[in-house]
Amino acid sequence: MSRRRQPTIYPPSAGELMDRANGLARDLLYEAPHRDGRAMLRAWGEVVEGARELWHQLPQRSDLPGSGRQVIDQLERSARTQHRSAGGGIDVDPTLQEIGQMLTEAAALITRSGVIERREPNRWTDAHLRDSFAARVNVMHTLYVASHAVSVGLAQTAVEEQGDPRLQVHRVTGEELRHQVLGIEQITHGYLNGHYPHALDGRHREPADDTRIPGAIAAWDVYAQRALTREPTTHAMTRVAGAAFKASVHVHALWRAAVESGQVDPRTFENEISPALDTMIERWGEAQEHFQQLTHPHDSSPLVLSKAGWELVDSMREVTANARTAASAEDMRGRVDAKSLVRSLHRFHATVAGVASVFHEAARNAPLLVDARAANNIARATSADDGPGSLSTQDATVAPRDALLKRAIPIPDGIRSRGEDAGRQAALASRASLRSTLTASDRREAATSLPTSSTRPPSSAGRLAAGQRHEHASSAARLESERDLHLSR
Repeated sequence: MSRRRQPTIYPPSAGELMDRANGLARDLLYEAPHRDGRAMLRAWGEVVEGARELWHQLPQRSDLPGSGRQVIDQLERSARTQHRSAGGGIDVDPTLQEIGQMLTEAAALITRSGVIERREPNRWTDAHLRDSFAARVNVMHTLYVASHAVSVGLAQTAVEEQGDPRLQVHRVTGEELRHQVLGIEQITHGYLNGHYPHALDGRHREPADDTRIPGAIAAWDVYAQRALTREPTTHAMTRVAGAAFKASVHVHALWRAAVESGQVDPRTFENEISPALDTMIERWGEAQEHFQQLTHPHDSSPLVLSKAGWELVDSMREVTANARTAASAEDMRGRVDAKSLVRSLHRFHATVAGVASVFHEAARNAPLLVDARAANNIARATSADDGPGSLSTQDATVAPRDALLKRAIPIPDGIRSRGEDAGRQAALASRASLRSTLTASDRREAATSLPTSSTRPPSSAGRLAAGQRHEHASSAARLESERDLHLSR
């Protein structure tokens, strides 16, 4: 039995869970044209239900029941009506489900804290109420973006239903559902009007924890490699690539803060680290987009992998972001020690390079299941772009019935080659970024070891000669000690 301690994940705050839900809603808006609008509408009720639970747990000026009908209750009643109108079906959008779960978890955190049970006459200060109102605005913005994503998905579903008589089996058409969701979107926009994003300035902020980033990197390393080797799925690969992409964006800002603090030479950052890091961000983004397209709606990955990825990003956002803007380099230096930050950044690059190798291997050999319709669309688009004969018919064939029913099928060889290429490019870019940071460390250490009167770094030949002299001296000392020991016997 292994006695190795399991990596721990920093527990998220209620505010971080709200931010995660808002980030998922923003991502969903870009993916909405490729989603099933009716499946999104079936999951919309869970989002509103989670938002309602959270809404009523937040402090407010009047705690008297019946003080007025709140907008969240109106949205909850509309969501119940629309769920019945969506028609029978088992497909439920997983992203909207996850948003609802995050909002529900945030409500549970506030409940367990016991803050609502306080009985003091003036239990809510102005700071409490500002933070609470900022949270409500954040939740409503999540509902606004998510409702717009649902309307975009329903617009595409309506076009498909109008063009294919086989899909016209529902009592309420997709176009009618879209107009109903647009009404909800107007309600949420009315609440935000005049408050977003200014109200977010009232959010409470806890001091940053210096140990959080290293811990998040270590936990993500373990769970990402474990998922890619033991349970490789397109969903897991999307999660890994997405976490690497988002964290790398924050790492770019953290490196710049390290430059401002004097820990890294500015020219080295601009000429080596920044270009390599930009390429790595681009390659991980492409890998995430590719595997996200192939992910079947019923595919899944370990929940702990998702939490580790979110924690990796949140630990860095805690340093790089303010309430509603990016933090300045001065702010970041005040939140985390510069030397420990540079050590964490080196650890991040080494971790990403290791995960990227496993990611590439999974893309090349893992028995992945993919969405048949998405695989068929990619195969057709590739054939159209590269001309006839670009993909073998046998390698890229998807059965028409599988594509029509959106089944999960083994990844065709012709499609796998594109995923393998995306994984290889991400691995190459990650290793190149790691090398650029190691070069910066070597140069800085060499510069600090020189006398103050000299500014030229030692040449490679000089370093080699010094190393050989040190090796010969060590060997001579070792031989001398062995001879003395022999004589003493």
